Amino acid sequence: MKRRGTMNPERDKELIRPDRSASDRLVGLGGEFRSQQQEQAFRWDRLGETMVHGRWLLIASAVLNTLFFASDWRFYGMSQFWIAIPARTLVVAASLLCWLAVRRCRTPDAMNRVMAAWMVLTTVGVTALVSSHSELALFVVLLLPMIFYLGVPLPFRWTAAASACASAALMTGYEAPAGTHGAGLGLALALLTLNCCLALVLAQSNRFRRLEWHATRTARAIADELAVSRETMEKMFAAAPVPMVVTAREDGRILHANDACAIMFGIAPEMIGTHSFHEHYVDPGERERLIARLEKDGRVIDFEMQARCAAGVQRTVLVKAATIDLPAGRATIAGIIDISDRKAVELSLEWLASTDPLTKLPNRLSFFSTARAEMMRAIRLHRPLALLMIDLDHFKVINDTFGHHGGDMALKAFGALCLERLRGTDIIGRLGGEEFGILLPDTDVTEALAIAEKLCADLRALRLPTPNEALQLSASIGLTLVRRDDRDLDMALARADRALYAAKRAGRARVFCEPADIEAVPLRAAN
Repeated sequence: MKRRGTMNPERDKELIRPDRSASDRLVGLGGEFRSQQQEQAFRWDRLGETMVHGRWLLIASAVLNTLFFASDWRFYGMSQFWIAIPARTLVVAASLLCWLAVRRCRTPDAMNRVMAAWMVLTTVGVTALVSSHSELALFVVLLLPMIFYLGVPLPFRWTAAASACASAALMTGYEAPAGTHGAGLGLALALLTLNCCLALVLAQSNRFRRLEWHATRTARAIADELAVSRETMEKMFAAAPVPMVVTAREDGRILHANDACAIMFGIAPEMIGTHSFHEHYVDPGERERLIARLEKDGRVIDFEMQARCAAGVQRTVLVKAATIDLPAGRATIAGIIDISDRKAVELSLEWLASTDPLTKLPNRLSFFSTARAEMMRAIRLHRPLALLMIDLDHFKVINDTFGHHGGDMALKAFGALCLERLRGTDIIGRLGGEEFGILLPDTDVTEALAIAEKLCADLRALRLPTPNEALQLSASIGLTLVRRDDRDLDMALARADRALYAAKRAGRARVFCEPADIEAVPLRAAN
């Protein structure tokens, strides 16, 4: 049965257009998508996994709370016994009933309602349980909000509200009657701290899951676009009239050409039988390779070459050719398909897949792919290789002060500065947000420090015009050298990242290099 709300290809494209970074689509407090449509798409996509998670949580609650009946039996004969047993029964019954209800859920909203009901009933039951002031009561007061935050698959605002209410109810139940423990304020502060920390953990988890989901869908969309583009082009070529030409094997004279071929190559009727097709090969050696393959296999499929068409225009063509025997001798019949547009589309899509659209720098995937190859080359040839990790300082302040337009302008300016100042052999990429990576081949520590400090100084000298005031930029840079014992690029990145944060702790707008890379390297602030 097809579930209501399942995504369709057209809506998928609308939701994952690469015109903004995925992190800009998330709400900072809860880590969820700003767009309700996109958040719903995420929840529908993860509904099956969420239902499995919820069922396991509920059945675990039922089983564990059933086992706790043995612990509650120690209250037998005491007034707490008649509180603990009904309360525990409520928790077990709520878990089982909600487990059955989850199995019937078909929408994210229905799932949310069931889990919220379980949280309410569990809170009521556990509040009664902690009123016994047993040895485990205080532990349960602190544990239940953790279970709600870390275990219950609900929207952030639902989880935060339910956990806050549960904490208040549990503290009230634990402290009743008033004055029993005299630690009400301390417990309240502890619960407040716990809720704040767990909210941050849940928000970060939400962000990671949604960024991963968005990245996966984006990659899938790009792959689908490439596949659709190829398929569309092939269908268009198959449906269009294909230029056909028959040439003599001996001297390449044009024996016959259809109208499409005549238009494409500017072949006039009087040229048939007298004109050679040789001059339409941009590289004469390509005809020799084509003939050699024909001699070997009798036919050629998908031979790509550069052809000189009408008015001297060069085009990339795909040739399908076979040998035929004519009364006048052996000849070659070839179908010629102009694939210049398809090649341009493929190159464009490849560029989009490997380039950050905002800064026009290689994106994270492209940078890591190139960087790993360069690292292996440097280690193999015993050549120095320096790595810079760069972070634009106070980028959040820039966004808050000048808006996202100002932040985008800062990123573009830094990307343009790197392209202008760095060498052609240097490898740069935007790793995410305001963080960049640069590999400097054949560069030792002294040279790398000079390059990094010059980049810092040039960046500080920039003044970006804004409506109110000029925007001034600075950057913190961590530097390290790739070592022979580095098993992979991540080891060097970790060192550069540590150096970057050391530069930030030292006051930003400076370059820092780990002492292991160079002895007694001081913190160097850009002038």
